[in-house]
Amino acid sequence: MNVASALSNLFFPPQCFSCNKRIEDSAILCEKCSDELVRVKENLCVFCNKDTLGSLICEECKKEYPFDEVVCAYSFNLPIQRMIHHFKYNEFKKIGTFLGYKLAEIISTYSFISETDYIIPVPLHKTKKRFRGFNQSEIIAKAISVKLNIPILKNVLTREKFTQTQTRLKKHEREKNVANAFKLENFGTIKNKSLLLVDDVLTTGSTMKSIVLLLKENLAKHIYICTLARA
Repeated sequence: MNVASALSNLFFPPQCFSCNKRIEDSAILCEKCSDELVRVKENLCVFCNKDTLGSLICEECKKEYPFDEVVCAYSFNLPIQRMIHHFKYNEFKKIGTFLGYKLAEIISTYSFISETDYIIPVPLHKTKKRFRGFNQSEIIAKAISVKLNIPILKNVLTREKFTQTQTRLKKHEREKNVANAFKLENFGTIKNKSLLLVDDVLTTGSTMKSIVLLLKENLAKHIYICTLARA
């Protein structure tokens, strides 16, 4: 540890990003909060909670959400909620990298990952990205790319419509809010390719659905979804 780091730890000791308890410099959570992270159950549909026999989205929900597979790492309890808040709004990018590695470990156990050609992070509108300073989905996607050696596809999907935050909107309002929000360029790049869409939190799935429909209209072969959490 260099002198600057030692002084920083002396006056600003590292704290758990959930409960603020003092922790080791390389840690993100204390042991107690780490143990409280709850993995999303396998073999249960992420939308309706029905048994799926090995998948994370049932055949009935696939009729509404045309995703080939959905993997969410954690339930949206207090520790994960606080971590994602610090990541997105307090610029603690190392949390996104840490959780991205965790997500990569989880999705590496699924067979579809071996046929995935590209990773696509869900884009932010340029105004929101400029205000925040970064796109959280890109940081998560980069961590997954490093861990799984799958390239990130850039300059293909953009967010052209500035939308209000989805947080307080109902499902039908969310779908209307993101309608025609995304634009696809370089169409040939995704033709007959299997793609992994990456975002931070899956709530109603409206944003992902809007993107997936656009990608499938332009002949993407398979589209898989992964997020840090399921709200």
